Amino acid sequence: MEFTKTFADEVKHTDKALKLHVENAIEKIKAEPTRFKRLHHHHNFFSVRIENFRLVYKVENEVITLLFFRKRSDAYRNV
Repeated sequence: MEFTKTFADEVKHTDKALKLHVENAIEKIKAEPTRFKRLHHHHNFFSVRIENFRLVYKVENEVITLLFFRKRSDAYRNV
């Protein structure tokens, strides 16, 4: 599993409770990478809802890359 600097920075600036939710979501992603919502027009991009945030990641050749963690209103603009 890999993550972008953007993802690390965005998670770093969240509160402790939200970080725990992110860690739980990452464990679920590791167990079954394609279980969450697939993004339209991007067959290998997925999104996990965590409160009013979205964790967006991609799966390529069995490598999972965590892309970003943003509020829903901003999450899908640059995908």
